[in-house]
Amino acid sequence: MTQQQIPNPIELYEAVSQGFAQAIRGVDAGQMSNATPCTEWNVQALLNHNINVAGTFHRLLTAGPQVEALELSGPLPPEGPLAAFEAGAARVLEAAKSPGKLEEELDTPFGRMPAGQLLMFPFMDLLLHRWDLTSGTTQTNTMDSGLAEVCFNIFEPMADGLRPRGIFGAAVTVPSGSNFQDKLLGLTGRNP
Repeated sequence: MTQQQIPNPIELYEAVSQGFAQAIRGVDAGQMSNATPCTEWNVQALLNHNINVAGTFHRLLTAGPQVEALELSGPLPPEGPLAAFEAGAARVLEAAKSPGKLEEELDTPFGRMPAGQLLMFPFMDLLLHRWDLTSGTTQTNTMDSGLAEVCFNIFEPMADGLRPRGIFGAAVTVPSGSNFQDKLLGLTGRNP
């Protein structure tokens, strides 16, 4: 994947961040222990993960302090999941919008790559986990078809390399002619 193949990473991240924030608004306190399609995480763990992912990617973009994206066991932040998520996403966007940042080469857990390419990972994570969150809280779980298509096209060539790292589960076969949401869900190990 080269920088030229990526649509505007900032616009993509902004779109999925707004969608995830909207999904958080649809969660009530009584749903925190609900199961999600991301089978090892309930709603609260999924929210903690996405709050922490923002911190992790902000650190990668700025060489700031380490945040553990998979530390999920604690309580939700005292300011609430929506405020914590929106603040974290805003920090990621602020860092990404720094002049020249998207072209800057960074050492990441996924290898050395431009920051714009790195931003595709939280884009994918938020798009998929929004689906997990809305599915686990009986909200409408339809993805934006354009975002699903972009995400599928970026990550389909890398899927087999991401499975051993636990980023994607085993592929789920979807019918030929499926829409991009179902293709993306199947690609990442989710049953549409």
